[in-house]
Amino acid sequence: MDRLISTYILAQTDSQEQADAAIQDIVKDVGTNPTKLLLLVQGLGEYLTSDEAFVRSKATALLSTTLATLDQSKVNASAVTVLVEFYCDRLTDQACVPELLKGLLALSKFDKFTGVDCIKSVKAILALVNVQTYQQTARHYVFLFFESVIKRYSQNLKSMSSDFVFGFIQCLDGEKDPRNLMLAFTLIKSIIQEFDIAQHVEDLFEVTFCYFPITFRPPPDDPYGITSEHLKVGLRDCLSATPYFAKFALPLLLEKLSSSSGSAKKDSMETIAACAPVYGSSALTPYAEELWSGLQNEIFHATGDELEQVALNTLQVITTELSMGVSLGGSNDPVERFLRPIISDCMTQLQKPEMKLAKPSGKILKACAMASDPACTAITLATIPTLLSQYTSSDQSTRKKALLDVLLDFLEASKVLYGSAGKPTEHDTDFVTPLLTFKDRFFELFTNALLSSNEYNALRLAGVKGLHGMILLREFLSETEISYAIQYFVRIVLEDPDVELQETALNSLASLALIMPGVVRSMALPSFFEMLPTSQNDMDVDTVVQRKSPEYILNAVTKIGSEPTLFADIVPQILEKLDLVANDFSSTHATYPIALLTTLLVLLRSKASQGHSDLPQYLDNLVPRLIGLCIYPTVSADDGDSVMKNAEILDVVAGITRVVMIHVDARTQQEFVKAIFRFFVSEDLSTLAITKETAQRVPFVPIRHDSRISQQNTCVLFSTVIDGCRQQTVLPVDNLQQFTGSLVEVAIKTANVTQRTALSKAVATILNKYNKGGAMEGFISQTLIPELHNIIQQEQAPFETREAALIMYTWITKAMVLNTSAVGYDMTGELMSIFSVPRLGRIAADGFNLVIGEQRDVLTKESFAVLRLLYKQRFFNHCVPVLVKGFENSADGVRHNFLIALSHVLRNIPKQVLLTELPPLLPMLVHSLSFPDPELKSSTIETFQIITKDAPGLMAEHLSTLTPLLISLTNAKDPANTMKVRSAALKCLGAQPKSLPFTALRPYKAQVLKELEKCLDDRKRLVRREAVECRSQWFTLNGSIASA
Repeated sequence: MDRLISTYILAQTDSQEQADAAIQDIVKDVGTNPTKLLLLVQGLGEYLTSDEAFVRSKATALLSTTLATLDQSKVNASAVTVLVEFYCDRLTDQACVPELLKGLLALSKFDKFTGVDCIKSVKAILALVNVQTYQQTARHYVFLFFESVIKRYSQNLKSMSSDFVFGFIQCLDGEKDPRNLMLAFTLIKSIIQEFDIAQHVEDLFEVTFCYFPITFRPPPDDPYGITSEHLKVGLRDCLSATPYFAKFALPLLLEKLSSSSGSAKKDSMETIAACAPVYGSSALTPYAEELWSGLQNEIFHATGDELEQVALNTLQVITTELSMGVSLGGSNDPVERFLRPIISDCMTQLQKPEMKLAKPSGKILKACAMASDPACTAITLATIPTLLSQYTSSDQSTRKKALLDVLLDFLEASKVLYGSAGKPTEHDTDFVTPLLTFKDRFFELFTNALLSSNEYNALRLAGVKGLHGMILLREFLSETEISYAIQYFVRIVLEDPDVELQETALNSLASLALIMPGVVRSMALPSFFEMLPTSQNDMDVDTVVQRKSPEYILNAVTKIGSEPTLFADIVPQILEKLDLVANDFSSTHATYPIALLTTLLVLLRSKASQGHSDLPQYLDNLVPRLIGLCIYPTVSADDGDSVMKNAEILDVVAGITRVVMIHVDARTQQEFVKAIFRFFVSEDLSTLAITKETAQRVPFVPIRHDSRISQQNTCVLFSTVIDGCRQQTVLPVDNLQQFTGSLVEVAIKTANVTQRTALSKAVATILNKYNKGGAMEGFISQTLIPELHNIIQQEQAPFETREAALIMYTWITKAMVLNTSAVGYDMTGELMSIFSVPRLGRIAADGFNLVIGEQRDVLTKESFAVLRLLYKQRFFNHCVPVLVKGFENSADGVRHNFLIALSHVLRNIPKQVLLTELPPLLPMLVHSLSFPDPELKSSTIETFQIITKDAPGLMAEHLSTLTPLLISLTNAKDPANTMKVRSAALKCLGAQPKSLPFTALRPYKAQVLKELEKCLDDRKRLVRREAVECRSQWFTLNGSIASA
């Protein structure tokens, strides 16, 4: 022990590591044997009493650090008491005070630290330590110590009477460090709550309020994370902690409000708002006139929306608090006296409602009316009759609209104060809005405004908003009145030519659908669906011109229809329309049926995003019906041109199926999957709802390469069902490997691209989801890969067959890469070996986009695919070195395939990985811009755009090569420079001045501007637009942009 102590004490300032090591050994030694704490104190004896202040301080630091890191359970009560006495007695040694305070802080957290120890320590600190003469660290220890003892021993500290409060005030007086102030503000609030401050209210207030307003601005490299707002909130909590501060704070806050800058005014108002509920009505009443005077200026002459809103909030809080004086004192004086000049001033401005100050006057009345029932009643009765009279006597549309805006403010205030229709209320239901007295007049005014033929549509918009606002008031309008209002909204949506009015009415219906779906269902939906066509004849030009288009009507339905009861009503009506058009429409007239189905898809996605619980029921009563509609025309005798065979319709039905599937549990999925496999695999349609019109005339054999094309196309639906399966859902086949092999076989043999893609997705999904414990990997390695590889390499085989095998191979590779299987990486290597195969090489290279890119409709996390953590990074780390090596060693005719694959990988990996691994790849990327392939060029340019923005230093190193290349890619005469390439090159060039230093770009400025002149005449408008933006960026480039 003595050796360790000596090592620590004698360690020089530049030997900190040696000193730290000694401390760690001492703590470890004392921790294993508590009796050694006494040995430590004894060993430090000569150093603690040394004549050299530095030695005493260092010895004290060693003891305090040991106590701070020691397991306190090892130290008994008598030892703690002795140490407390020792530390308190030594507080007269100024050189050691910071370390002594650290030790007392450590001791205050010991379980054996008693109330007596607490009082002794506090008295010693208050008597012997002049806190503000020490550095920040020591002052911080004092505040931390106070925080510790107040939490644990507030009852003991109360025995000190007011001495503790007074002593704390002295400790705080003059503090400036934000770290200490954050702690001090917390302590002030605790002291106010825990101690009797009556004798020191003014002193405590002065030592607190002296920091108002907070002007602190953290330095740019602030390591402590303390902001000005943190300090403001802390100070505000202190000032609003006790009503004792009221008589001191209010005059000063009003003074700041009337004379300070915008920031200080905002702080003053927010502080008044925070203090008002605590200070109470009696404290606010003497200052009511001054408060209104100060606040009205910030509203009538607001310098910004934020200040205006803070002033309005403050006004509302004050009104609320003054209203409390009514119930407490039984007199209306406080709030009435406060409101009288407010009402007078606002009504004066509202005599000319179209003028500038009328709108803020309405906001003021709204804020005050929201405050309390007495305030709302007083303001309503004093203002509404006059406003209604003004409206009636006015002929000017602009004046009428301005007055309606004020009435809208009253409706909003009433909704906030008395509650909203269809929602649980926290308000006292015994109170009713005083607007009920004027309900009939309001309804008349807003209805007349809505129905007016006035060209000033703002008036009609106010009418829509007014009726909407009245409906939202709790127990305000009758059911009949609500029905009338909704009918007006529906009429506007369906008949009015004004787009803004239509949107406002539709938005009103959408919000009402959530709180009163029954009324919207009965009043709106029938009108909407009556407007929809039921046959091809309804789609003729004359009919469509006379009424809104089906797309417009269905868009309205999507806006209002996600609520469960409404959606339940919409589904059968859309299915009914589909039944009517399924046989009447040909596949070339699919727009309307697609719109019907898309409506369902959009609504289902909306419901899913809102977490609706009714989605599973549609796996029984919607999805099978839609799948049946798609199957029926494929088994008819003549294989006619039914619209339900349309590829886009199949895609939308697949989307609907997917949304519902992924929101169903495995048990429910299991039954549905059995039915689907009965249709598609067992070729049994007996359970479909067959009618005379839909009777099966030919077998349904979709998973065959020689069946009807229309049947093959329905594999899209089959694949979607498999993709939506949870991993716990068992596919109803006897042998999963054999079944999967049969899908592979059909996919390779078929000439139908839609069927091939769908079956490839199904195979990939099965191998990804049902490969638990590597169950399918032997089948993949020993059966699928050899068979596919053999077909791909057969030069005498038809190209289409080889291509189909390669596509299937790529999908299987993706399935394995997603779950980071070693098989997937082996298959990736095989894909690279195909780069040199004529015609197939490019397909294999593009396959990398499929392997690592994210698909929206298959193998996603949402559809329960197995996606291992960091699979993209692992794929990148595996592939990129091989791609680079292949590029370097391959023949010229093959090298571009390695670049294409690389560009796909780079485009699909996380940005942080890309930027970290990019430097050695840049020469290859620059080289790829010289290849004629447009897709390669545009993909590579996109990568350079990312580099320009996020790694400008790296980009700057290659400007001499890259900038001329980018300029050359803007040349429209080169057929390889497609519109996409030219636009991307201009975008990348335009990004350079935003990110790169002026000194790096200066040598190229003249050349770039000269070449950009040519791009301004490009034949494509999008290119010209990019050229203008790019030229603007380079034209304004100077030394002040970015930084040299």
